[in-house]
Parts: sequence; structure tokens; C-alpha cells
Amino acid sequence: MDVFIEQIIRKKPNMKDYLIYAATLLGSCIIVLVSMMYLPTFSIFILAGVCFGAYYLISSRSLEFEYSVTNGDITIDKIINRRKRKRVITIDAHDVEEIGKYKPEEHSAKSYSERIFTSENENGENVWYLVARHQQKGNVLLMFSPNEKVLMAIKPFLSRQVAINAFGRN
Repeated sequence: MDVFIEQIIRKKPNMKDYLIYAATLLGSCIIVLVSMMYLPTFSIFILAGVCFGAYYLISSRSLEFEYSVTNGDITIDKIINRRKRKRVITIDAHDVEEIGKYKPEEHSAKSYSERIFTSENENGENVWYLVARHQQKGNVLLMFSPNEKVLMAIKPFLSRQVAINAFGRN
């Protein structure tokens, strides 16, 4: 029987996002005011360009992550403002070496070739991690926020010891 489960989560804005919003609005206002003083004939075109650029930059901070599990392949895509989709990573569940609830203090001293954060919030609340060997990226630490269905779809494809360590003997 084929397994296919999907989940889409929305990333919550953090302090970095709010700083980008404020800097974009402030920079846009400064550019428009300077253009009105020194280039009054072109200020309407500059205003239109700055408004479009500010809208594009601010809206591109709206992120969603889509988790897909298909017969042991874990695929994570990043969706930017519902207009652009980008593949973040694809991992075979058989290559997973560790999986469990994420505790930042446990992973701060460990070295990974890449740390990928695809969770709804960055404070570690309701975040899971998995460590896997990836062909191109090497030893990868992936933080994500799966629901129970996604976790249960991954579980049968994990090695026996990894599944026992993560979920117990169920």
C-alpha cells in the first residue's frame, strides 16, 4: 500500500521579520521624499517602483512549509507568499540516523554540515528534529513541526533502532 501524507504549516513572523518590515517602510519613505525634492518630474514613477519593491519585499517574508511523505521519501518545500515554491530538501527515511523532540541545548555543541529550520516558530516549541545523511549536503540537522499523521507516516520507514529511540516500543 502506498503512503502519501501532506502537511502545510505557516511560519510565524519573528523579530527579524518585523525589523525587515520597518526598514523597508522607512527606506521607501526616504527614497520617495528625496526623489520628490531632487527629481520632481520622475517622482511618480519612482513612487510606483518603490511601492512595488516594498510590497514585493514585505510579502516575500510570508512563508509556508509543505511536508510530504511518500513511501519513505520526506520532502520539504518552501512556499513564498503563495507565488513561488522552492524545494528545501528531500530525505529518504532509511537514511535518518536520529529523530525526536528538538531541544536546542542538545544540538548546539554538535557539528552538522547544514542546519535547516523549517518550523512554524523558532523558539523550539512543538519542534521535532531529524539527523540524516544526505548525498549532496552531508550530515544534515532538520528542524520541523510535523503533526501526528506525518510522524506516523515516517515511522514505518525508519530503521528499527531509530524508531524505538524516537517513539518507544509501540
